[in-house]
Amino acid sequence: MSFQVHGKDLLGRIGTLTTKSGSFQTPHMFPVVDPNLPIIDPKFYREAGISAIMTNAYLLKRGRPGQPPKDIHETLDFKGTVATDSGAYQILEYGHVGVRPAEIVAYQEKIDTDIGVILDLPTGFHSDARRAGWTVDETVRRADEALKRIKRKDILWVGPVQGGIHIKEVARSAIEMGKRPFSIYALGSPTELMEAQRFDVLVDMIVAAKKGLPHSRPLHLFGAGHPSMFPFIVALGCDMFDSAAYALYARRGRYLTSEGTQELAEIEEFSCMCRICDRTTPGEMRRLDLPEKEQLLSKHNLLACFSELRRIREAIRRGHLWDLLEHRTYANPAFKKFLAKIVQHSPFLERFTPTVKPRGISHFGKASDDRPEMVRYNERKSRIPMERGKAVVLLPGRWRRPYHEDPRNLPMVSKLANRPNVSICFYTIPFGPVPMELDETFPLAQTESFDSHEPTMYEERACQVAAWVKRLSPKQVFLVSEGEYGGALRKELSGATRQLKVIGIQAKGSKPDLIVDSIIRRLR
Repeated sequence: MSFQVHGKDLLGRIGTLTTKSGSFQTPHMFPVVDPNLPIIDPKFYREAGISAIMTNAYLLKRGRPGQPPKDIHETLDFKGTVATDSGAYQILEYGHVGVRPAEIVAYQEKIDTDIGVILDLPTGFHSDARRAGWTVDETVRRADEALKRIKRKDILWVGPVQGGIHIKEVARSAIEMGKRPFSIYALGSPTELMEAQRFDVLVDMIVAAKKGLPHSRPLHLFGAGHPSMFPFIVALGCDMFDSAAYALYARRGRYLTSEGTQELAEIEEFSCMCRICDRTTPGEMRRLDLPEKEQLLSKHNLLACFSELRRIREAIRRGHLWDLLEHRTYANPAFKKFLAKIVQHSPFLERFTPTVKPRGISHFGKASDDRPEMVRYNERKSRIPMERGKAVVLLPGRWRRPYHEDPRNLPMVSKLANRPNVSICFYTIPFGPVPMELDETFPLAQTESFDSHEPTMYEERACQVAAWVKRLSPKQVFLVSEGEYGGALRKELSGATRQLKVIGIQAKGSKPDLIVDSIIRRLR
């Protein structure tokens, strides 16, 4: 097995996972196939470029009583990577399965699976803390038993993490499973949370698992199959997930998109141009026989999922995964809560976000304040060694970047930058204070932003700039004031400390050369 990472953004990764039957790109969603009643012709997977699917070894065994095990690739007529689940979901649904943990491990080896899952004990959504702890202990015990019995080393074995909504148990489970040599780790019991849109709990579960598991191994999230939420779970570090939702939704006449779910009965035009939607209309599809309609909807839903995965990988390559998250929050209010919870873990995401990206970032407003790049800037800004007791010149940071290259700032910067008793700082919309020394660093010089003209935003930024100025203990402060932001900053500086002398100069209507000459005359 090899898992190679080719790109990163936030905790999201673009990688290649290699099994004995081939390689596939991550992030990846395994379409779950019913081994006893497949809906889609395997030829479709090949044509769509889907290189890895999942089926249920327990259902396969139960559906063929007395029959000798047969190569799963032949059974499904699929030559690519096949992953098999062990029946744990059936335990979650029905309380038990008629197979022993060692038995299902041996069966997966006999059917020549590529990725096998041990039979863990799911915690579920409704377990109390005591039962959650017991499911964690039992899953670890089963993992140790499975590792002793596993004979085939060419199969990638999955170590499940349990604990449910009890985050301390999830963290403990992750640490324990991380000590065991599984090729892949997986987080269990999230399905009911996703159905209830309890994304706040899901975020804490995933982060707890990521913190306890080896980062060199891929993480699988069981049961995540709606394309609209893919960006969020990828951003949290889930490399793979599986779902039968594409088929289950189709059975109920539901049409998946990257922004949500639509009822086929209510659609007038397909906005999607996939090979299914481009060849028919909603009306024509509605008139089809039920099996044919279900198959076409399933194919569209599957293509919608893989189209979203392409979008996510491209966002990672460009360093714009956070932008995709912000955009997606406008599709559903629940996604705003999703991102708000992710924001609480921004310092953790920052550790894995590249320090330099191929393209600049975007600052859309308050939600962007907590993106990891901003967290990193604020943390590192506080550690910059700065000389105290100088005169501080505050200049407006406008749309032109680097800020000192703004034609209205350049004449002033040219005359002041080399003066030993002057410190230049720009007051900006996205970053608040930007010291001259950082003006050309990433992401400051590459950030696109806009001025929302919200008084509360000006006040927040003015407070940040005033705190920075106060830290410098300046002899004098020259504020080249512009607009409402400049006014808010003048007010904040005046109230920061009685000893601080603030000399205000209006930028509007004043030539830069005259402003800088005025500053130089007043320098002490």
